[in-house]
Amino acid sequence: MRLFGTRRAAGAWGIVFVVLLLVSAAMVSVPTASESGDHIVAFYRAHASVIVVQQIAGVLALAAFIAFALSLPPNRWLRVGLWLFVATELVTNLVPLALVALNPSAETAHTLTFVEDLADSALFISMALFASAVTLGERLWLRIAGYAVALVAVIRAVGGPLGMTALDLVAPLAFVAFVLVFSIKLLATRTPVADAQSVR
Repeated sequence: MRLFGTRRAAGAWGIVFVVLLLVSAAMVSVPTASESGDHIVAFYRAHASVIVVQQIAGVLALAAFIAFALSLPPNRWLRVGLWLFVATELVTNLVPLALVALNPSAETAHTLTFVEDLADSALFISMALFASAVTLGERLWLRIAGYAVALVAVIRAVGGPLGMTALDLVAPLAFVAFVLVFSIKLLATRTPVADAQSVR
């Protein structure tokens, strides 16, 4: 199997992304701007090494996601969703690393965390766009699943800054589950080229 540029390669990279993302998410949950600056500073001091490892795992997961998306048949909205996802995910990785490295004041820590919260909301918008675009041309059930995930992600993106926390866990898990199901489908689907090779 080729490592890039085929639907089966995309399926494999999608599963790698899901595994790495779940490992990263399980390590620690960083504070939001709803917490006080003093609490944020204390949290990052107490969990510095774990946060650094988490962000490295997050960057590796992001690399797998890029390989996943670039191995799919290209369309304009898919690429827009991908690069918006990359940009916002990098911000959510870099801000915690900055908070660990700079040891900022409580006020600066709170400001940086607010920036991270905004990037997190933008990340959910990118998830919505990606989930909608990636299923174009797929079966109806998969398109419906993509639109449902997109709807949940948009609600989370808008509701997060307004203090709504009901979808904080549901929205990312829905996206991860969607990528996993889609990746398994890609791996299970036999292409005409693969069928011809298996006959030889």
